[in-house]
Amino acid sequence: MKNRFYTVVFAPLLFVACNSPESLTPIAVAQTEKVIQPVTKPISTEVKNTTTIKYISKPIVIEQGMLNIDGFMGTLQPTLKSALKQDKTQETAMGACTSMAIQMTNDYNNISPNVKVRRTALKYRNPANKPDATDKEVMYRLQAVNDGKPVAVDMGSTYRVYKPLKMKQSCLLCHGDTTQISPKTLKMIRKNYPHDLATDFKLGEFRGVVISEFQK
Repeated sequence: MKNRFYTVVFAPLLFVACNSPESLTPIAVAQTEKVIQPVTKPISTEVKNTTTIKYISKPIVIEQGMLNIDGFMGTLQPTLKSALKQDKTQETAMGACTSMAIQMTNDYNNISPNVKVRRTALKYRNPANKPDATDKEVMYRLQAVNDGKPVAVDMGSTYRVYKPLKMKQSCLLCHGDTTQISPKTLKMIRKNYPHDLATDFKLGEFRGVVISEFQK
């Protein structure tokens, strides 16, 4: 991997998410690589893959991935707060997310061809954010630990850095107990995402991940 960072600079984009990056605690570990068997704690009746994930403990890789993720997520929190301030019933925020999320991700990724950032979850809402086999195995592990720390994975020609996200109070407006979500918002969710899985979360639970994938 070239010893340099990719820095993405862009104008604020309209995009909505329920989480913002938390401060990253430096990981003081040896610069070694190791293979760790995946955690197999299930969260549903879904049959999980048995893929062996090659986790790596190189701080420089995690730092580079987090630079990309922080740049991407840095515009999300202000946008969400603005939308909720305008409409405390959260319908404005939900509408913006429905119409803009994928487009804003594509716009961000078009800035740098060597870096791709995306979001996914075990219980996802938008089919476009469906996790692949590696994503699932990593998320089972992150869910079991639930300490909020990012992890890095060697994918061969690229690295992936996974930043876990936890449920916050504002996220419960669209992702919490369906009996507590407003009827209008719930109707909107079911109309736009008939196969939605992303409800009935509790405060502090593992929500999903933001992923940065970049060339070695």
